[in-house]
Amino acid sequence: MVEKSVLMKKCGVIGASIGVAMFAVFGLLQGAAIGGTAGLSLINYLFGETTLRLMANELLPRAVIAAAMLAGVGISFVAFVVAGSAIGAAGGYLVSVAQGADATDAGYEYAEASETSKD
Repeated sequence: MVEKSVLMKKCGVIGASIGVAMFAVFGLLQGAAIGGTAGLSLINYLFGETTLRLMANELLPRAVIAAAMLAGVGISFVAFVVAGSAIGAAGGYLVSVAQGADATDAGYEYAEASETSKD
């Protein structure tokens, strides 16, 4: 029978990889769009209503928008991977409970066994 911690780790890794695939399909474009919108709002706040004229010949507004787009993609990636990993680990926990897996960790049993053998 597979131990609870091992099953949770394996299912967590599977969930994280599914999260990466879901990010590639659903999160990449949306993260860039939301980050770009946030960048435009930030530039509009910093430079006022002349943003469109500034973007035509300035590098700073374009760099801020590009950084905001990258930040949006990064945040989207982290959200998808963490959510996938958490859902996978929770699924692994539920499967191990349904199987009636042993609740103790292998490392704890090994440490307990080595302490008793020294006595």
